[in-house]
Amino acid sequence: MQKSGRDNRFISLRWRLLLPVALVTTLAAMLGAFWLAGQMNEPLAAPQANLLMQSSNAVSTGAVERYEYLRAEAQRLAFTHGMVDLLRTGSPANLQRTIEPLAQLAGLDAVILTGAEGVERIGLLRVGEGAQADYAVSAATDLSGDPTVQSVLRAGAAGSTGLTRTSQGLMLLVGVPVFADDERIGIALVGQRLETVLQDLTASTGTQATFFGSSGTALQTTLPVPPPNLAAEVFSQRLNAAEVQVEAVTVAETAFQSALIPFRFGGVTLGVVGLYLPDTLPALAANSRLATALTLAAVAGTVVLVVFVVVDRQVAARAERVTAAAQALTRGQPIRTGMAATDEIGGMGRALDQLADATAERMDGLRVSLRRQRRENEYLLSALESLPEGVLVQDIEGRVLVMNERARDLLKSESLNVPGLTGQITDYLGVALAPGLYTLGDPQRVEVEGRMLSAQAAAITDLGGGRVGTVVLLRDITIEVRRERLRERVLNRMSADVQQPLAERARRESHSTVARELSRHAAALQKLILEMREITMADTPLIQQGQRPLHLETLVWNIANEWRQVARAANLSLSVEITQKGLFVLGDERRLRWAIGNLMDNALKYTSAGGQFTLEVQGEVRGQAALRIRDNGTGIRPEELPHVFTRFYRGTPTLADGTVIRTPGAGQGLSVSKQIIEAHGGAIEIKSKSGVGTAVYFTLPLTAPVTLALPVLADDLEGETVLLNLTANKDKAE
Repeated sequence: MQKSGRDNRFISLRWRLLLPVALVTTLAAMLGAFWLAGQMNEPLAAPQANLLMQSSNAVSTGAVERYEYLRAEAQRLAFTHGMVDLLRTGSPANLQRTIEPLAQLAGLDAVILTGAEGVERIGLLRVGEGAQADYAVSAATDLSGDPTVQSVLRAGAAGSTGLTRTSQGLMLLVGVPVFADDERIGIALVGQRLETVLQDLTASTGTQATFFGSSGTALQTTLPVPPPNLAAEVFSQRLNAAEVQVEAVTVAETAFQSALIPFRFGGVTLGVVGLYLPDTLPALAANSRLATALTLAAVAGTVVLVVFVVVDRQVAARAERVTAAAQALTRGQPIRTGMAATDEIGGMGRALDQLADATAERMDGLRVSLRRQRRENEYLLSALESLPEGVLVQDIEGRVLVMNERARDLLKSESLNVPGLTGQITDYLGVALAPGLYTLGDPQRVEVEGRMLSAQAAAITDLGGGRVGTVVLLRDITIEVRRERLRERVLNRMSADVQQPLAERARRESHSTVARELSRHAAALQKLILEMREITMADTPLIQQGQRPLHLETLVWNIANEWRQVARAANLSLSVEITQKGLFVLGDERRLRWAIGNLMDNALKYTSAGGQFTLEVQGEVRGQAALRIRDNGTGIRPEELPHVFTRFYRGTPTLADGTVIRTPGAGQGLSVSKQIIEAHGGAIEIKSKSGVGTAVYFTLPLTAPVTLALPVLADDLEGETVLLNLTANKDKAE
């Protein structure tokens, strides 16, 4: 690849930045060292006590800042994207890959993730120093007894701090809980070695520090020799002291001025820190002031130059590694730099490594996805060929993309030319079946070369909702249609034969009993034919398609008037009770009249002459209209009651004298009524006592009246059907 003109003017970073900085720094260091040497024998500007006071404030402020930093890193770890899923189901290896870069960037010596009960999921502990430092990994350690973990468990969302002894010395820890939907699922702990923290806090003060733990024991020090332990009373006083006190002490025969201050970390006092400043400073003789100044200046210059050479080699070499890795990545070779993110160049190298990993993973994923897509296409074609129905897929212009063998047999063609179906595909979209797939209306019956087919079309859409094609499912229903038409012709023939004036001829006879019996059997046969027809028509989709708002009062009175003459002929009293008026239900009027009529017919058939039955509207219950039909007939025996809704089941109703009531019927009236009521979204229940009577409870969904005019209750609907007071017998069947 040719370089551009801008690339040809490349100037190395060492000449552009490092060398000028090194020269300026060397000159400043030499002049500063020369001046400092000249001032070393001047009296100190401030007494050592004031210096210790300032150092104490600096340490306290630094402890607060260090706590805020560690807490921020702990929260960053807890809220890392995907951490909740990793804590729940991730392996230690996955957790390590996620948190190790964060730990390196933040300069953390310890990172621990536990479950909700304090059991370690993953733990990283920095071992070694400098460029040789690495993290040791541990897992499954029960840390529920650790004081810091216990504090976090007790503190809830606030988190906590503490000291923990590890193989790398005392570790200063900050822990926060990890939440998912207000539920604590784990704890995130981060920490740094106490020795490192003490060195950082005292680096700018010129003092040495020692940390005293419980009971005054010296646990960590930056002095060459640890100082003696503090007495218990001294430790207790300094632990709660509000003011800094300076006193002279001797450590390993060296005199120091010391100050003991409480070490507060995140609102928790973990111990006492002792700050030590040498009691005397070395003085230079006046006659050697110039020689000392020159010597220090030379040393400072030499140090700066050495540092420049070392830094130059490191920076240049690391920059070249990053450049080589980036160039290899552009060639499709994901080479890693292997650099730790300890500075900006290291961060660039680490980011480049992550990019290489992501690129390699994405390429692997694309290859796997391509293989999977090929297999899925093969599976799809195999599945389409194994289907008994015909399936074809067309693009937006009607070209056939996929067609199985069954579709070819049904259509005898490679294109879809079904009358009426093309218009549906263009103009009508139904409800969504799945992402990108929508039905196009109900299945259509179409005739192709003398055969009747059921064709169901669906639109295939893209992510933006635009239609990109059509899928059509074809099924040969020639035999079903022929059977349906034959069954309809038979039922029509039977209905016409029954409707012949058999009853009229019988009424002209002199024997009125025979006439009534003939009429009753003719009506029963007519009802049987209607039941046979309703078996195929009482399916839920057809019922739901025919629903509309109905005035419940009008519906009830119409049904009562239909059965008025039948009840009078059987010497029975029929009454209507409407507790709440003005209700509207959502339903198919014809099927509701058929279902409630079945219930009325049962009450009539099994109630002896002189008895009574009632149709009641009891009011509104949880958004549904509650209705009841009661009679004081023979009732239903307890062992037969669980089976009354079973199709074709017929019980043996018996009078009090043991006479069995014989009535014509197929034993499916209650079954069809239950199917129709439940298809409307209602429910039905029967309560009965043998010899007392039967009560049928059922509900229908209420709705608001529509703006179109609905039939309302006319003044003459009551007719000869009267409202009767059945208070005396109201609860017999309950």
